[in-house]
Amino acid sequence: MEATLNIILKSGLGLLALYLFYYLLLRNETNFRFNRLYLLLAPPVALALPLVKWPSLLHPATSIAQTLQTIQLTEVRVVPYRAPDASSGVLQFLTLTNIAVGFYLLVALFLLFKLLRQLWHIRELRSKATSIEQTTDDVQVVQLPQHYSSFAFLNKVFLSKQEQLNAREKQQVLAHELAHVTLGHTYDVLFYELLSILLWFNPLIWLLKKELRNLHEFQADARVLEQHQPQEYGSLLSKEVLFNMGLPVGSHFQKPQVLQRLYMLKQHGKQPNWLKPLLTLPLLMLLLFSLTSQKATADVAAQLATPGQGKALPEATQVQEDGQELPSQQKGAPAPSATEEAVPAPEQHKTTPGPGEAPPVDAPAQEKKPDGLVHDLLDRKADQPYAYVEQMPRFRGGEQEMLKFLAKNIRYPKEAQEAGLEGLVVVSFDVDDDGSLGNIQIIKSLGMGTDEEAMHVVEQMNGNWEPGTQGGRPVPVRYTLPIRFAIK
Repeated sequence: MEATLNIILKSGLGLLALYLFYYLLLRNETNFRFNRLYLLLAPPVALALPLVKWPSLLHPATSIAQTLQTIQLTEVRVVPYRAPDASSGVLQFLTLTNIAVGFYLLVALFLLFKLLRQLWHIRELRSKATSIEQTTDDVQVVQLPQHYSSFAFLNKVFLSKQEQLNAREKQQVLAHELAHVTLGHTYDVLFYELLSILLWFNPLIWLLKKELRNLHEFQADARVLEQHQPQEYGSLLSKEVLFNMGLPVGSHFQKPQVLQRLYMLKQHGKQPNWLKPLLTLPLLMLLLFSLTSQKATADVAAQLATPGQGKALPEATQVQEDGQELPSQQKGAPAPSATEEAVPAPEQHKTTPGPGEAPPVDAPAQEKKPDGLVHDLLDRKADQPYAYVEQMPRFRGGEQEMLKFLAKNIRYPKEAQEAGLEGLVVVSFDVDDDGSLGNIQIIKSLGMGTDEEAMHVVEQMNGNWEPGTQGGRPVPVRYTLPIRFAIK
């Protein structure tokens, strides 16, 4: 859900930039073919850009990339507990996510029904209309029995009785509708109707659809002016402005934007300005670098976000609906010592304990590196904590005690539970040379209180760590802790 919302947000920003560019620079230009292609490609381009991944051009010293340079603790899993009752199934289903998806589908089905009803209406009109002998190529011209305004759909031209028009004006109307057919405008209209159904929540789709319909009229008008005078044709537009059939899926001769059509008639014969269309190239480059993902960072984030890595917390982590911890001894709850191994643990670096020392916490194995000063020069800057030391820091009591501590202190935020929010939060922190924790940061966010809860539980771990040592002296070491919030 988080990834979907991220794509929707980025594509919306990209579509906004493309629409504003068209509205401010292109809509009054006479490059009709280019403008039509621009309007047809704008939504697919805006949707595709957030999915593109490019190799990172930046130095890998970003917060995400630096996680590869730190010790990653075993991923822990937080699972909320809900006491079983008769309404539990209904409550689990009525999450904000499910309600939002249901509302989206309801509106989309309504718009689909509306489109199908318009198509059925056109089919009914065709069955009642009479064919006219005058046909051009594969175009079929029919006469409507009722008083509808003329329109075109696919390869058919539907003409009204046009009693108020003289013979020459009727020729101009027919030429206009034939232009819609030969230019294939119906397919553009149907494409945007489907986009409006799928992306009805984005107002930019509706604005772009309106611009495309206007452009269709400009193109058809330009075809008519190849055979008729602009003044004569402009007079016809003014006469027919009040007639409107009301079938949005067709290409109409009369539209409310007649004033803009009259303005475009005055631009007839003007040479197209290709400077403004060429500006779309830097716009696309800007969107390409601002909306796409860097592959290196995305790969690291994907690696951190892979479900099932590491160990689950003891079942004492489970919380009730009121946010209170459920004791492990409660009926139906497993013992607090039970942990689940989701995947085999990686090989770990071990140190030999001294006399009287507790066994150290196992640390994830890393590529063998040189010790001492050479290691410092190769892998660490002076102002950064170590990523690997001879004696790693350890939580007092070992890894199991750390899991028990987390199980006792962490909570699944109620807001996140009610919204059905699941995902990974990654916390990064330093174990300083005195054993205290510092520089606590969220390097992968989830939201709805989960970030704050992860930060809070790490802060509570302060004072429970023993520092790591390098060359016999305490040194700071950087750790990351993945915490996965999951609803059963």
